[in-house]
Formats: sequence, structure tokens, C-alpha cells
Amino acid sequence: MVELITVIVLLGILGVVALGRFSGGDVFAARGFFDDTVNAVRFAQKLAISSGCDVRVVTTAGSYQLFQSSTCSADDFTGAVANPANRANNYQNVNIPSGYTLTAGSITFNARGEREGATSDFSLSGGSGSYNFRVHASTGLVEVL
Repeated sequence: MVELITVIVLLGILGVVALGRFSGGDVFAARGFFDDTVNAVRFAQKLAISSGCDVRVVTTAGSYQLFQSSTCSADDFTGAVANPANRANNYQNVNIPSGYTLTAGSITFNARGEREGATSDFSLSGGSGSYNFRVHASTGLVEVL
């Protein structure tokens, strides 16, 4: 009987600890936003290669958006890239989790998929941690750190 009570008490303690770790959805939302951002940057590189036109990813503290040159020869980047899942919407995400901030900047990929400019590090930070990725200049490789 004592062993049964001890097991029940231990399971109760473990349940409370585990529930405390999984109750905060901010961690999951932040990781989801980070993964979405990395996938968007990788998509921009692949779009630049397949279309032969430069593609730019613009990040702000709370969002990202993809742009492509409207004429494919000028450096105007006025055309928003359509979301491949729903062509009626632009490829962007403005739903950053509260308490998190994304590094502001821009990444431009040329028709060979190379990053124009220097290698850049980007970070989603705040809340309970930070997530980082790097875009290499010479190859355009998007590396999760």
C-alpha cells in the first residue's frame, strides 16, 4: 500500500513539472515562426535560381516579406512574391510571437542563388531564448545555427 501511494505521489509531481513545461505556447510559436522564416529564405533562393531574377527577403523586427524585381532587369523589387500555398496572398509573415524580435535587414539572392553582399546572421530572440541562422555570401547557404 505504501509503495502504491509513493508511486501515485511521484506521478503527480512529474505531472505538475511536465505540465509547467508544456503549458507555455510561446516557445512553440517562436520555433514555428523561426522555421517559417528560414524556409522563406530558402524558398527565395530557389525562386531566384528557377526564375533567373533576383529575389529579396526583407525582415523587420516583427515580420518578413519576399520581393522580386518586376522587370527582372532592374533593381526595383516592387513586386511581392506570391505565396506558393495560396497564390492570392503575398509570401510574408507578420505574426511574430509576442515578446520576440527578429533581426531587421534584407537578403538578396541573384540568379545563381548566391547571396549578394556579406555573410549575415539573423536572430529571433526574446521570451525564453533565441534562434539563429546565417546566410552565406558566396553560396547562399542558409545555415541554422
